[in-house]
Amino acid sequence: MVYVNSVHFFQDGKVKIELSDKRMFKLSAQNWLDLDHAKDDSLSEYQLEVLENASNYMKIREKILSLLAVREHSVFELQRKTKQKFFKSITKNFSNLFNRCIEEMQEKDFQSDERFTRHFVKFRILNKLQGPFKILNDLQSRGISRELAEDILAEIGSHEIWIKKTIDCLEYLLKKNKKLFDVSYRQKLYQRGFPWEIIQEALEQHKISSNNLDD
Repeated sequence: MVYVNSVHFFQDGKVKIELSDKRMFKLSAQNWLDLDHAKDDSLSEYQLEVLENASNYMKIREKILSLLAVREHSVFELQRKTKQKFFKSITKNFSNLFNRCIEEMQEKDFQSDERFTRHFVKFRILNKLQGPFKILNDLQSRGISRELAEDILAEIGSHEIWIKKTIDCLEYLLKKNKKLFDVSYRQKLYQRGFPWEIIQEALEQHKISSNNLDD
């Protein structure tokens, strides 16, 4: 039989439970109070499972909050990083506990895939020489649906923005290697995620601009 050896309450609303079998659980004080456990009674299997789940929920919650404090994350990213952190210690009910925690984060507006997508797209447009196809692919690899990614890209991006980004990328490639053939530039721009029609228009604009400078 397993008994509770000690209960330590903290000012942040958490409680640490130390058991007679040397196990220790940290959970919310409310979870412990809801258990309504008499001090001298042994813990049932059900009560031990409740304590374990509540403690694991707290661990997952704290990990997610620490990740969100650094930057916006998609649900997929949070799940991957959290599972990686606890893949040995939390083997039971991980998916259910994680999903519950995500529901809490979203209800409190701590996490939003839409907000993550907006931040991601804005950052890539401002800081990377990448086209919409590359950004779309990277968003999908982070668990964002194609529909949401395309909607945000269409809202934030524009024809003019992608033309400018393509020309910026072209000038960067020219500085690196002026001996590249025209077809090589097209291929490299396409590999960076720019559509063929945008590449064609950007090349034409760049050629006109270069000719004007030469005159």
